Amino acid sequence: ENDREMIAALGVDISRLYTLIFALGAALAGLAGALVGAIQSVQVGMGEPVLILAFVVIVIGGIGSIKGALVGALLVGLTDTLGGVFLPQFFGLFMAPAAASSVGSSLASMAIYILMGAVLIWRPTGLYGVRA
Repeated sequence: ENDREMIAALGVDISRLYTLIFALGAALAGLAGALVGAIQSVQVGMGEPVLILAFVVIVIGGIGSIKGALVGALLVGLTDTLGGVFLPQFFGLFMAPAAASSVGSSLASMAIYILMGAVLIWRPTGLYGVRA
């Protein structure tokens, strides 16, 4: 808030600056949507899987922490990839191959949410979050 007052004292119109920044952000989001639309099919809710994964990353890392977001993204990526590779093989040791593939794939897709639950039980603010 002090920065806002200082900039206003220098003669900058704060409300106009905020409006321009908002317009720039909206334009960039529209451009990104148009570019992705050329690659993927456009449909309602097309960004929800990415949004949900981003939410899981932020919760694991801790809200407001850049370092936490990096660590959370690495943990989610490793958990998803390694779970998809090794869990079906692990269950294949004592189950039929078709059942092991089905159970392993199901648990691999649930593993990031299990990881998020474990992190929230262990550290409710996330790995690098701070208490308010």
